[in-house]
This record gives sequence, C-alpha cells and structure tokens, in this order.
Amino acid sequence: MTTPATPWYGTQPPPLHTRLPLPDVARHLTALRDGEYANLVPSERSLHPVVLPLASWRELFTATATLLSLLRRALFTAAPDPASRIAALGADPALYPLTVTGPLEERYATCIARPDILIETGGGPKFIEFNIGSGIGGVVDTALHTRAWTHALGGPDTTPLTAPDPLAVRDTLLARAVRDLHAPPAVALLGTRRDYPAGRYFELQLDSLRRHGLEAEFFEPEDLPTDPTRYKVGLRHLTILEWQRHGIDLAPVRAALDAGCALIATQSAYLVANKKVLAWISEGRPWMSETERAAVERYLPWTRVLADRPARHRGRTRPLPELLLDHPEDYVLKPAIGMSGQQVLVGRTCEPRLWRETVTRAAAAEDHIVQEHVEPAPITMEFAADDQATTTFHAPVQPVFSPFLFDGRPAGCLVRYLPPGGEGVVSILGHGALANIALTHRSA
Repeated sequence: MTTPATPWYGTQPPPLHTRLPLPDVARHLTALRDGEYANLVPSERSLHPVVLPLASWRELFTATATLLSLLRRALFTAAPDPASRIAALGADPALYPLTVTGPLEERYATCIARPDILIETGGGPKFIEFNIGSGIGGVVDTALHTRAWTHALGGPDTTPLTAPDPLAVRDTLLARAVRDLHAPPAVALLGTRRDYPAGRYFELQLDSLRRHGLEAEFFEPEDLPTDPTRYKVGLRHLTILEWQRHGIDLAPVRAALDAGCALIATQSAYLVANKKVLAWISEGRPWMSETERAAVERYLPWTRVLADRPARHRGRTRPLPELLLDHPEDYVLKPAIGMSGQQVLVGRTCEPRLWRETVTRAAAAEDHIVQEHVEPAPITMEFAADDQATTTFHAPVQPVFSPFLFDGRPAGCLVRYLPPGGEGVVSILGHGALANIALTHRSA
C-alpha cells in the first residue's frame, strides 16, 4: 500500500478498497488510448490516481483563481490594447495574428487556464507557470482518466473518490458563451488532424458538446466557415507556434474572425500566459494589495525577467546575470514563450558552459525568465511491471499538478511525473513523463 511523503499529500494511504482486480484495472485504462498522449507514453502503468485531501484539492483551485486574476490584471493594466501589450512584453507580433477589436478579446482571454504546480518539500504548492487558452493539453486525457478510474474503483456509486469532468465543465463555458453572444446553440471545433492523426480525440470532444445540447462540428483551418449564421462560437484548439511549424495558413481563421466568429479562448490568452507576466507579479505591481503580495509570496517561487540589471534576492542586491552565474544550482531558466518544457535549463544539472552562454545571451535579449529552484516533494505510487498488471512495484515520483480552471470553475487536475528513476524536466512531449490525474475524497 502506498503512503504519502509530505503532509500536504495527506497522512493516509489512498483508499483502494473498492479497486477492481488489477487485470480489470488495466482493461479500463485502455480507454486512455483515445487521448492525445497515448502515442507518446504508456498511460496504463500507474495503478491508482494521486489522491489528495479535500483541503489540498481545494487549495489548488483557490490559489489558481487568485494568481490568474493577478496575471490578468497585470497584463491588461500594462497597456491599453493588444498591440501595445505585445510591445510591453517585447514579444513578436507575428505570434499574435488573431486578436480582435472590442470587449470580446479581454472577456474570454482567461476563461481556460491550467497552471503547472510543484509541491515544495516541507511546504505546499508553488506555481512554476501558467498555460492559458484553449490550446492547452491534457483536457481530453484528464476526462478519460476520470472516467477510467471511476470504473476501476468500483463505479460511480461505489468509488470513494471524485473530480469534475473537464470536458463537461468546458462545455458549460461554451454554452454560456453561446447565450451571452446571442448565437445559435452550436460550436465549431477548430483543430487539425496533423497533430492527432489517429484515434477519437476530436470525436470525444464533439460527443461531449452534443450531450450538453450544442450542435458541434470539427473543422480544419482551411475549412472554417466565414458565415457566422450557423457557427458564431468556436473552440480554438490551436497554438500559433505549433501551427506555424506545420506551415498552416491562418488566413481562413482570420477571415472567420473578421466575419464575426468568436473563437474561444481569445488570442490575448497567450499574452497573459507569457512568463514575463508571472515575473511581473512576482516582483510586484504598484496596485497590488498586501493580501495579494502575500499570496504571491506564498505560491510563486521568486521569478524575474532575466536582464542586465540588479535584483534583490535572499536579502542581497546583485546584478542578475552575476547571481545566476555564481549560483546556478539555485535557479531555473525558461524562455518567456515556450511549451512542453522545451529549452528549460535547470541550473544544478545543466552543463556549465551551456548555462553561462544561455545566461549571457538571454540577459542581452531579455527573452527569458529566471525562477528560484523548487525542491519537489515526492509521493509513492504503485506501478504495473507488465502489460496485464500481474506484477506491481512501488516507487517515489515527483509530480507536477495541473488543475484546470474553466470560467472560474474547477475542472479536474492532470498530474504528470517522470517514470521511476527518471530525472529532468517533467514533460510528456520530449521527456516521457507519465500522465495521471488527481482525485479527492467525496465530501460528506
């Protein structure tokens, strides 16, 4: 039986008394093969979800809402319109070609969010980044995990654990958008099978929308209709960086926006998600209250935009590049714009020459942030040693928690960790992290 490793994880082992025989658990977990990660990592290896006490579960979402509100305000008060906000971030305007004029751009900028959180050894949650916008990963996989574990733990009437279905919560958000925009009850799902050529990934999302009373249809970008009389609301399942790498022409998407189609979340989501905004609130904004500063102090590791300037940390003020070069073991470098842990450098494991060169270049370009290293608390999990789970073993892992907040509502929690014995950045794409979910106890 597994036991927690830090008080934030709780003091009791996970309640697995209703769990089906392990071969049946493995069978239920085969449903995960319809998700986005199935062709990347073996999703059936973990033999129970991560189980959190109700207080810890709630803290993930209340802290997410608090910090998301601060990030939103930090961006929108920095400059009056998208173009000037892009300039304030020192970002490339070519990465933000789909902004729209009017209140819609801000209204639906932060309605879909998923931070990445480490649990600090001896402490609690530390938010290391925010993913904002409907192109974020893990929504379908978290929904599939939630259903699979519900069945594997005895069914909906028996399982002692619970979590929201992220697809259902997202559908509620889209239904509200349809009402607010006085649109037909229909949603265009904008994506590309170039990213997901096999499986039922998009069909699962369409089925969920239809169950919630919305007509739904999938469109490749070149097929997106420009007549908004049928589809005035769309879910934009895309990130500009990925689509540019595919060579996808965004002109049809731009034409649909200009014709009045509202694609949710809006382009400004990716401005709020720029890691420089995280650094802004870590350093403090003049309008922040003492309560807001205390929340930032509690939940964010020390974070700064890397530039050739002085910075105060741990009671001392020093040139920031000098601080990083003298104490690489204490810091992590990240591009201000990036995905899936790409180009993240952990000072204590980075080759010294690469660290020096990156610090020097990034300080001149001002296109990176630096964060204080967070030492994550491990938790012990049970794993299958073979495909049928006839043999199992227990091992500690260091999880990253990614709670979904849709329209201010909790929408489940993705969890990732490297396979037992793995080291490095916890990311599925390129680093082979395993996907799981967090559940909590049913409240009385």
